[in-house]
Amino acid sequence: MRFVHMKIERLLFPAAVVALLVTTLLAYWPGVRGPFLFDDYPNIVNNLAIRITSLAPHQLLRAAFSSHSGLLYRPLSMLSFALDYHFFGDSSFSFKLTNVLIHLVNALLILWLTWRLLVNCKRRYRFEWSNSVIGWASVLIASAWALHPLNLTAVLFIVQRMTSLAAFFTLAAILAYVYGRERMLAGKTGLPLVWLLTPFFGLLGLLCKEDAALLPLYLLVIEWLLFGFRVRDSRIAKNVAVFYIVGLVLPGILGLAYLVSHRFWLGYAGRGFTLPERVLTEFRVVFLYVKWTFIPDIRHLALYHDGLAISTGLLHPATTILSLLALIALLALAIWQRRRRPLLSLGILFFFAGQMMESTVLPLELAFEHRNYLPDYGLILAFFSLLLLPVTLDVGSKIHVRLSLRWAIAVIVLPVLFSVTLLRAYEWRSYLDFSYYEARHHPQSERALYVLAQAYSNLALAGALKNPNQAINALSHAATISTNIMPDVALMLVSAKLKLPVNPAWQQQAKEILLSHPVTVQETTSLDSLVNCLPTDCQTLAPTANVLLQAAFQSAQRNGPNPDLWVIYSNYLTFTGHPLNQVIAAMAQAAQLAPQMPQYKINLAKAYIVTGDFTAAQAQIQQLSRLNKFGSLDLDIKELNTNLAAGRVEAAKQHHTVK
Repeated sequence: MRFVHMKIERLLFPAAVVALLVTTLLAYWPGVRGPFLFDDYPNIVNNLAIRITSLAPHQLLRAAFSSHSGLLYRPLSMLSFALDYHFFGDSSFSFKLTNVLIHLVNALLILWLTWRLLVNCKRRYRFEWSNSVIGWASVLIASAWALHPLNLTAVLFIVQRMTSLAAFFTLAAILAYVYGRERMLAGKTGLPLVWLLTPFFGLLGLLCKEDAALLPLYLLVIEWLLFGFRVRDSRIAKNVAVFYIVGLVLPGILGLAYLVSHRFWLGYAGRGFTLPERVLTEFRVVFLYVKWTFIPDIRHLALYHDGLAISTGLLHPATTILSLLALIALLALAIWQRRRRPLLSLGILFFFAGQMMESTVLPLELAFEHRNYLPDYGLILAFFSLLLLPVTLDVGSKIHVRLSLRWAIAVIVLPVLFSVTLLRAYEWRSYLDFSYYEARHHPQSERALYVLAQAYSNLALAGALKNPNQAINALSHAATISTNIMPDVALMLVSAKLKLPVNPAWQQQAKEILLSHPVTVQETTSLDSLVNCLPTDCQTLAPTANVLLQAAFQSAQRNGPNPDLWVIYSNYLTFTGHPLNQVIAAMAQAAQLAPQMPQYKINLAKAYIVTGDFTAAQAQIQQLSRLNKFGSLDLDIKELNTNLAAGRVEAAKQHHTVK
């Protein structure tokens, strides 16, 4: 009978794994055909470099280094977008489906990692957990992580493939480390896994997104609680200690030195908050992450959390100090329970380790749910370990809830998570649905209100909205709470395209906003849209564009130069018929202010060739050669040299004809 039971269980276990994958796919399926959103546009939709026509090395390299996000430009993530485009086209469906498949693979890695963590916890602390209990607990924990709605933005928000890919390589690195340490404890050679494969996967993760730099912290938590820096016969693992000095202490010192010497990484000029305000606010944000992990209320989850109030002091608002105290208590709990409930401690510390980059001092936006894609695994592990893996088998005691009831509760949690994720994915099925629910759930979010107004505007411009004033009213409502010029500029653009009156108050309000604070990405995006509309439906807005550009330049004089403004201004000069020498002067300013941006130099070199300034063109080509990482600019440089040679030949012919 026992043999039959074991055989049935062996069949049920792979079936449960398949069920995990299928239910996760079903939960995300309604959102797979959803639209591109937000940062998808600069990184994917409007990024010409990823539109490769072949797998030639120069095209792949150019696509890989086409993003300027992060220190390393995230080339593997950008390359994956280019391959998606090449094989499946520019539909958002293929990009999102790839993201879902990556998430499914990560779920399997989470399952595998959980299994090994439980096995090693049982070994070190001598818990009496059966292999069957460990296996099924691993499936439930992995299922909860895969189905958790907090992870949805890292999957359906296409550009955050950067996060899920970095998580994939981070998980692979952690598994390599865990297996290496297991071999060392067994008296076998584990150093190749620890010293070679772990850093290799970690480096690949860094080439996806900088989150992978947290790998040593994740490993340190696991090492401390499950391996104790020991090898066989309880001897100190000296090689492991050296590993953390080389992999954690030295990079930490170098990273700190880099941040200090390159203070622009800590620059808050383009943010609406200071460094102290961000640190204070992050206490509340991280506490919210904990709350959303355990109470994933769909009314609170969103892509945009820009409506979050900024903390100006520990008591302003009072939830700042309360959140700080709650986090300190959670950390104290982890330290206190490290021996009796090590998985609880491991999970809590794993979560905190995952927040050490994006929830600390870097001048990033205050809150994004995708920042929890890997860290929330720690909280899920902590919760389910308390529920499923008691430290004693005395299940009949009044102190403990019956084990069967605990497992029933754990199983019930899964359909709840599935339902919430399915509902969120359903809300992401179209641009209008997405924007409607974002604004409905977060009426104080500038972005949510603007995105809804933008959806109505697109319908109005397409003739699909019976009452165009619905778009104007939505934009006007967004403008009432907006701290940037996007709604005001959109009001002018939509009105001009629909041949409706343009209210002068919109220009005045946009001008005042530009003069009152540093020019942000939202401002440059809006100004670029306004200028690019001038040759088509918005000729009457040329004076408005000039007024707003001058206001933006005044702001830049006080808060620091902005190369994007000069690019936009050069387009404005072109579209309004100004002399070519003025256009080139503006382009040269952009290239000078952003010397690491190859496209600015490419455009400038082309302009110099057209005007016959071949010496200046040659100088730009030489500078491009110095920026040519791994041959990514070979094709551009070759084309420029060809045009330069042709221009010189043509100039020589004309000179000969004049003689």
